Amino acid sequence: MRILLVFLFLITNLAVVCGQDITAFIDYRGNLQSFDKGIFKQLEHLPVAGYKIGGKTIAYVDHKNDFRVFSDGQTITMVNAADFSYWTTDYLTVFKVASVLYVFDRGEKRTLCYYNTMMTLSDSLLAYFDDAKSSFNIYYNGKVALLEDNFLSKPRAIKTGSNVLSWVNQSGYFNVFYHGNLITLDNIPPITFEAGRDIVAWIDDYTRQFHLFYNGDTAIVETFAPDSFKVGFGIMAYVDQQSNFRIFHDGKTEKLLSNRPEMFAVKGNVIVYAYNNMFNVYYKGNVYNLQNRIPIDFQLGNDGVAWIDDSGRLNLFQKGKIYTVSYEIINRFYLSGNVLKYETGINSVFVFYEGKNYEQ
Repeated sequence: MRILLVFLFLITNLAVVCGQDITAFIDYRGNLQSFDKGIFKQLEHLPVAGYKIGGKTIAYVDHKNDFRVFSDGQTITMVNAADFSYWTTDYLTVFKVASVLYVFDRGEKRTLCYYNTMMTLSDSLLAYFDDAKSSFNIYYNGKVALLEDNFLSKPRAIKTGSNVLSWVNQSGYFNVFYHGNLITLDNIPPITFEAGRDIVAWIDDYTRQFHLFYNGDTAIVETFAPDSFKVGFGIMAYVDQQSNFRIFHDGKTEKLLSNRPEMFAVKGNVIVYAYNNMFNVYYKGNVYNLQNRIPIDFQLGNDGVAWIDDSGRLNLFQKGKIYTVSYEIINRFYLSGNVLKYETGINSVFVFYEGKNYEQ
């Protein structure tokens, strides 16, 4: 591994804790409502065309087809939503008008490039190809950095994690951007790779070994390629060649099962898995049994999992605690950060936040 360059500007470490205490819903009158740290607020008095929830923002298109962002208690109009698309993450709101790419971050709108046809987004990172300049760039921590230029073609593959970007360039080099550094991991494309927070995992296409980039260091995890692997916030779950289910956490690997799980999923700090029909969560070094059957419906957050049990109750595991949220029949539910939104009956919307139920 060799460091190719260090960007001329100083990129400070981005805080890894995002509030994630916000959600939104359409009420029984068809109006858009927000829930922000225990407080409800009506954002629009007429029906909206659509909305998306981020970690700190609610982005939506109103009845006049204007794109608006609710952030820090205020609603700001961005652009008219003609020939338009938008995305939200825990930290950023990104939108395009035709081929023009914008980012809304820290209360401000910024134009990134005027001709964009390729981008990828995750939490605090936005990587994009500027077609007019034939350059590959990254927006991170309020700044734009040039990764590579003089491209004859776009990168072959790009994947972003919370604070790490990995990609294969036009020449086949496998690179990582991490904490302001551009690092080449290999001079040939990997067979497959995934990026999370502080972590990139990949299988090389020469020895077929399983590699890990973690907190700036690289290591061989397994000499044989795993059957499958998934990464999160400095964690990884994988099934090795001998069908053992293993967890990478806090810089070390441990075996959880001597057999392949029936399913497993990873998001943020959470790993859920099922074995012998037992539904479990691995969170910060501990295993919790959630129930003795795989739920039909569950959703993962960065620090929790919400699910409907066999009795139809809505339950939540959040930061090491298990809650029975509701005994009512649930129409639908949505876990966003620390906030669980759910609907019962006819247009009755509730929010479960910090151990309490809220009703508008």
